[in-house]
Amino acid sequence: MKKMALHWMHLLPVDRYIVRTSTEINEFDRKLITLLYQPLIGAIAHSLYFALASELERDQYTCEETTHKTLMTMMGIPLDKIYEERKKLEAIGLLKVYKKKEEDTVTYLYEIQKPFSPLEFFKDDVLSVYLYNRVGKHRYLQLRDRFTLDKFNKDNFDDTTVSFSDVFTSLHHSEISSHQGELSSTLAIEEGQEIVTHKDHSYKIFEETFDFSMLTAHLSSMINPRKLLTDNVRDTIIRLAFVYRMDPLEMSKVIQDSLLQDDTVDIDVLREKVKNWYRFTHTSEPPALGLRTHPEHLRTIVGRAPTNEEEEMVLHYETASPLTLLESRSDGAKVPVADVKIVETLLLDYKLLPGVANVLIDFVLKMSNMKLPKPLVEKIAGQWARKNVKNVKEAMELAKAEFKDRSQWNQKSDSAQAKGNSVKRQSSNRYVKKDRLPKWLTEEKKDTKGEQDDDLSKLKEELEGKMKQFKSQKEV
Repeated sequence: MKKMALHWMHLLPVDRYIVRTSTEINEFDRKLITLLYQPLIGAIAHSLYFALASELERDQYTCEETTHKTLMTMMGIPLDKIYEERKKLEAIGLLKVYKKKEEDTVTYLYEIQKPFSPLEFFKDDVLSVYLYNRVGKHRYLQLRDRFTLDKFNKDNFDDTTVSFSDVFTSLHHSEISSHQGELSSTLAIEEGQEIVTHKDHSYKIFEETFDFSMLTAHLSSMINPRKLLTDNVRDTIIRLAFVYRMDPLEMSKVIQDSLLQDDTVDIDVLREKVKNWYRFTHTSEPPALGLRTHPEHLRTIVGRAPTNEEEEMVLHYETASPLTLLESRSDGAKVPVADVKIVETLLLDYKLLPGVANVLIDFVLKMSNMKLPKPLVEKIAGQWARKNVKNVKEAMELAKAEFKDRSQWNQKSDSAQAKGNSVKRQSSNRYVKKDRLPKWLTEEKKDTKGEQDDDLSKLKEELEGKMKQFKSQKEV
């Protein structure tokens, strides 16, 4: 009810309005508004724009004054709806509204604005993102392709375009002098008039609401804010901060990360840094997620040097990111996209911490001939997630237990299988060379084997003792 009453404070059916434009709205503009703007503002605001534009007759740039009651009748919608839809056109830059009040009469001037050109629209940090979110990736790319040209290589062509002076001759001095007074008065634009323009109308979607004083307070003292914050940079910051919901402190960090050597900002680099920050901080599938390391409060090797090789591995798992670990295992080669997605799955879907994920990745790599079979990775990840593993040492213990179980299963399988199948089994992932295994796993294997040997020796001694005892009793 409160919302319904609000529009009466701003707009009444008897209020008058005039429609005006300083440029021509052509067929191409209509296509842009329908294809690019309508998904953002909706069908009713789209209809309102063209209803106002239809008030202008051919080659006329101002219409006669009329009332909003006429507009209500023409569109068949109530005034409160017209008011709400009008605000959408204002907010997105397609309409400027001016109000004049004289005694009991209120008159509005509705100045229709041209839409952005396709280049301006798709390079705009706000409109392009909103369109993408509204229509989805596939439709967004379809729309962009409709306004995309293939670049033409002109390297093998010479520019032979003639200049104005090559075709036209200048007037003689006497011709200019004889009509000087008449020429000057005729060429001058009368005061209170302007020529219709076809130039794209530039407008700002936002007023300046970003706190630049707080931003500059968080910048390094070595940076000159006046040199850094040009009009273009300020406008870009306002847009990026709005779309990605960044506060001045966060923006200051990203800006300093985007600085060039001369303390200026590359706008494209800034945009990319902000997008990466947002993906890393907010979204469910950030490409940089695999660069995170194990939380410091869950690390076990802190403030001291490792005392043995196993602790060195613990430290490595705790301080390296999963993607860094994968790169090191492939001698610095680029990590395949499929492996990156597996890492993201571990961190996002199974909610494993980076250090725990490192142990799992390293374990599977060494057990699977340096491959990352997704089913195996996810099987182990599911088990560890259910066990709520939070630290690297616990993950290593689980990896050792998994290795021991697999070794025992392999031994049983070997004894049960026929000799003819042994060659086939040797090609499987169960057979892994010792030098391919992590040392902490290898050592565990050696210790286990030693314990088994001790048990066998004891059993052998006991059997020998019983045999001697049996013989002596028999002789007696």
